[in-house]
Amino acid sequence: MKDDNKLAKWLAGEMDEKELREFESLPEFETYKKIADYSAQLEAPETDTDAIYNNITANRNNKAKAAEPKVIRLHRPWLVRIAAVLIIALCFTFFYNTNHTTTEIAAAGEKTEFLLPDNSKVVLNSDSEAEYKSWNWNKKRSVELKGEAFFKVAKGKTFDVNTPLGTVTVVGTQFNVKARDNRFDVTCFEGKVKVTYKTEEVFLTPGESVTFEEGEEIEIPETKAAQPGWINNEITFTAEKPENVIKEIERHFAVSIQLDKNVSFSAKSKFEGTLPMNDLETTLSFFTEKYHLKAEKTGKGTVILSAE
Repeated sequence: MKDDNKLAKWLAGEMDEKELREFESLPEFETYKKIADYSAQLEAPETDTDAIYNNITANRNNKAKAAEPKVIRLHRPWLVRIAAVLIIALCFTFFYNTNHTTTEIAAAGEKTEFLLPDNSKVVLNSDSEAEYKSWNWNKKRSVELKGEAFFKVAKGKTFDVNTPLGTVTVVGTQFNVKARDNRFDVTCFEGKVKVTYKTEEVFLTPGESVTFEEGEEIEIPETKAAQPGWINNEITFTAEKPENVIKEIERHFAVSIQLDKNVSFSAKSKFEGTLPMNDLETTLSFFTEKYHLKAEKTGKGTVILSAE
């Protein structure tokens, strides 16, 4: 209520210099100013209160009523101010609803689960972010994704997941999307999925996957799983760069993994297999054994990989 009073006072031009400075310092001031400028362009019809008064008096006299008519003269500037406040309130509400974005974040070492406005379920993997707008959701069901997420879409209209690398379009289905660096992975677990990557379109059915990395498609074997392994702390990699595997371990356990200067990976040394992700030491042992490395913890949250 206090802010409303200030807004009305500002619109009426009744603030002193100090009050005006304080009001202009508010974070909402720029929005108020833009809407006020817009509403100022709207013209209210002129009302001839004198003519109205004369008409009322004439009608009263013609009917020869004894009682004198009571005329309430309206102070028109205040009417305009009240109307302006109402217009600004409506414009502000519309502006807020149409531009407000809900953001869900899963920090490193965490997973986040949430429901979209249509009760579609989303599980975000570590170090991932999803954004969507509730306004007009039934007509535009769309999520902006950075990272990795598993979607269990409620039955309904077409559903889009947009990533920096590509778009996934589905109808009432379950699928996993991963967009990290230059690699784009999509797996369908139920229903049918359309994947758009640059100029290519691929349709997936349950068990099928598609992967693109740096513009090239990588062949991925089918799966019989009902959901992605990372939800249960187990990740399967196919033709994955070891550097990407290291990044995934960092995200999952919220640690920093550094390579000693004597460690390098060849272009052909792709990682294949499944890593258990319940315990950092166990996960590192699986990875280091393949590349003949050793892991050393040098401080809280830091691991150095060096040659054996």
